[in-house]
Amino acid sequence: MSGPAGPDPEGLPARPPALLIRGGHLCTADAEARVHPTGSVLVVDDRIAAVGPDGDVAEAVARLTPGQRAGLRTLDARSMLVMPGFVNNHWHDLFAVRLPFKGALRTPQDQADEPGFMALGGDIAKVSGGFEGFRRLTDALEPEEARAVARYALWTQLRSGTTTLGDVGSVNRPEALADAALDLGIRCSVSAWVGDIHCGPGTTSPERTRDTDTELERTRRLLDRCAADRTGRLRAWPTAPYLTNISDELGRGLAALSAEYGVPFATHVGALRHEADAVRAHFGTTPLRRLDRLGLLNDRLMAVHCAFADAEERRMLLDAGVHISHSPAKYGPNGESALTETGLIPELRRSGLDVSLSTDGGVFPVMGMAEEMRAAWQMYNEMAADHTTLPASEALAMATRIAARGLGWEHEVGSLEAGKQADLVLVPVDDWRYLLNPRPLEAYLALGGTRDVHTVLVAGRVLLENGRTPHLDEDALRDAYLRALRSFSARGLGVAEKDLSALFDDNPRLPARAGTVPA
Repeated sequence: MSGPAGPDPEGLPARPPALLIRGGHLCTADAEARVHPTGSVLVVDDRIAAVGPDGDVAEAVARLTPGQRAGLRTLDARSMLVMPGFVNNHWHDLFAVRLPFKGALRTPQDQADEPGFMALGGDIAKVSGGFEGFRRLTDALEPEEARAVARYALWTQLRSGTTTLGDVGSVNRPEALADAALDLGIRCSVSAWVGDIHCGPGTTSPERTRDTDTELERTRRLLDRCAADRTGRLRAWPTAPYLTNISDELGRGLAALSAEYGVPFATHVGALRHEADAVRAHFGTTPLRRLDRLGLLNDRLMAVHCAFADAEERRMLLDAGVHISHSPAKYGPNGESALTETGLIPELRRSGLDVSLSTDGGVFPVMGMAEEMRAAWQMYNEMAADHTTLPASEALAMATRIAARGLGWEHEVGSLEAGKQADLVLVPVDDWRYLLNPRPLEAYLALGGTRDVHTVLVAGRVLLENGRTPHLDEDALRDAYLRALRSFSARGLGVAEKDLSALFDDNPRLPARAGTVPA
């Protein structure tokens, strides 16, 4: 970088009046999938002023005001792949659960592992109980613990190239996630993890767990708080973890909030083979029909996973214009079959629905957006026996422009276009993996990944440079996170042990006293 930059009132890296990213291989992810093999991006303040071949952007630089030219900084992007910032529209902060359960994480050996609660079609009662246990953990977090966990969790997203994040319910306080997003400089749509019932094993009547009005008021407070944000980087939306955890009253109330505030609504639906039978046993209908009955099946719905639906429900999805978000790199490690068992998600994409990529969340680390793009690129083409079914450029769009539509953020982020916010990711493409390859995006998806992310900009600020966050003490961030885990583990699991033991009992992934949190 060259050029001066003064202090910033937000405590973030200073944003120069103008920034030129010059000479990179630009994959714009716009509707035409334009690629500029030797291209530049001119940023003025927080927005893209020009994007295209070097010569065209040089003309835009010449039109800068004298003050802008005096403060112009230049980033040499030769031998760099330049992409829009990744939009991870379905994510959960589950970092507080990465602590000793019954005194343990898991053994170094994997040969004794048994299928988990989402494998083999899913144990829906355990899924419902798990979400209830996660909520109790959230309520048990102290504010300082929540802040330390949130900052580290969001830092991992920034480090992996995610510039816009969609929180679909987390084991953390939503206000801590909102504060962490502002502190780190990324964009985030936060949500409150709400639920007022639990559908236990062997039951047909849901058990009431919480007051419905209190849950709705919790969501409204979060919506109001984020609506008052003036940075342009913070939003909120109503979400629900699972249909077995919300009553009809809560579902209708969330639908009303989504309509009142004009924001999307997200929930996991049609994710597991056994889900329809469990929902039918407790509510007399299937998951998607229940959403329709609650007023939630419309073009504001982001249906997470959504792999299992009958023929009529498929028509309902298309008629409603629902957005689908899925996480193909996550399914195999969890024993899920959401992409391959029914083939519904690629079918819905072919039928014209928006289908985007996301990482989901897990008790243990999951893939980044680069890995989700790779999985989609490889698996869609394999399923179709046609390598043109999903080009690498479309996998990128599913992780950026299309994903932004799921959050209602498409007019601001998701592609490299003049007028949009200057959110970018740069990856070096100058080693043996890219030699003589005119398509570095394909090489990146084949042999690269999250670790290769070099530079990240959000709203024209460089928040990651040479793989490091200049405005954060990364060691202190990690140490604060581990301290929070140690203090939380001393008391936190007692409040949710019954619910979480349903997930982990008889599963050697979590044996006693193995892999404890570092002291």
